[in-house]
Amino acid sequence: RGAAAARATSNLFIGNLDGNVTEAELRRGFDKYGIIEDVVIKRPARGQGGAYAFVKFQNLDMAHRAKVAMQGRLIGGNPIKIVFHVSCHLKVLQLEPQVSALKRRKREIGKLMSIKGPNKCDL
Repeated sequence: RGAAAARATSNLFIGNLDGNVTEAELRRGFDKYGIIEDVVIKRPARGQGGAYAFVKFQNLDMAHRAKVAMQGRLIGGNPIKIVFHVSCHLKVLQLEPQVSALKRRKREIGKLMSIKGPNKCDL
């Protein structure tokens, strides 16, 4: 639970939703676990995957209770899949040490690539 708990947020990603699911249905299903601050439903273009949503709770405890209780439950006829949503900004922050190391390595490789060979072509 350590690494997952460190990434947990009060925002849940709800996958495998029926394409016709409504905000009201999601609120009815999740509001018994705490105060919902926002519900956003995404419906990708046909052939680009199924509908999904983000349900943001007031705090992590509420989100965790909802995640545990609602995992696999039917909403709109589909068993839903729930994970804690980690924002892209947080992912970037978590990857920053690796990105910095790659940038340094790229500069080192770039210097090697610019060495001219005997016939003045790049090596």
